[in-house]
Amino acid sequence: MKNLTRGNLFLSLFITFFTISVTLSLAQQGDIQSMQGSVFCVELDDKGVLNVKEEWTKCSGTLVAVGADGKSYVISGTVEDTKMMMKQPDKSKTVSGIVSGHQRGWLLSSASAEHPMPVVTSTEDITVKGTIVCLLPNYQSANFKQVVATGPCNEMEQHLHLVQTSDGQVYAIHGSEDSIKKLEAMQSRSDVELKGKIQGEQGAWVLIVE
Repeated sequence: MKNLTRGNLFLSLFITFFTISVTLSLAQQGDIQSMQGSVFCVELDDKGVLNVKEEWTKCSGTLVAVGADGKSYVISGTVEDTKMMMKQPDKSKTVSGIVSGHQRGWLLSSASAEHPMPVVTSTEDITVKGTIVCLLPNYQSANFKQVVATGPCNEMEQHLHLVQTSDGQVYAIHGSEDSIKKLEAMQSRSDVELKGKIQGEQGAWVLIVE
C-alpha cells in the first residue's frame, strides 16, 4: 500500500511538473488572446473566380478575419486547430490564438502552430507566381472587398494580401513589416514572383515572405 501511495505521489508530481513546463514554454512563445470578429474563406470556385465566403469549414484556400478591434487578420494553423479556435456557429465569432505581426499585417495563429514553430510545409524558400490581390476590410459591415490594384497599395489603410496562382491555389501573404511594405510598393500585380516559405495546410495556406 505504501509503495502504491508513493507511486501515486510520484505520478502526481510528474504530471504537475510536466503541466507547468508546458505552460511556461507556451507563455514564452506568446500569450493566447481572443479576437471577436467575422471569419471568411478565400478560395477559387469551379470557374476560377476568387470568392470571399462566410462558409469556411470546407475551405480550399486560406482563412482571414475582420476583427471588431479594427484589425484584419490572416488565420494560421492546421485544419483541426482552426476548428478548435472557432467553435461558434454564428457569423460573429470569438477566435482564440496567438497574435503576431505589425501595423501592415496581423497573424492569428493557433498555439500549436506557434509552438515550437509554425506548421511549415516547405523548409526551403520556394517561388510562387501569380496575381497579388488586396483584401480591404470594411469594419462596419464586417466583410472584405477584393481589389487587384493597378499600382502600389501602400497608401491604403492596413489590409491583407493574397496571391492567386495560375494552378488555382490561394495563399495569404504574411511577413515582416519591411517585406510587406516592399510588396505594397510594387508596381506590377500580375505574373508576380514571390519567394518565401509555405505555412499551414489545405484551407489555411500562408506564404511567409522575407
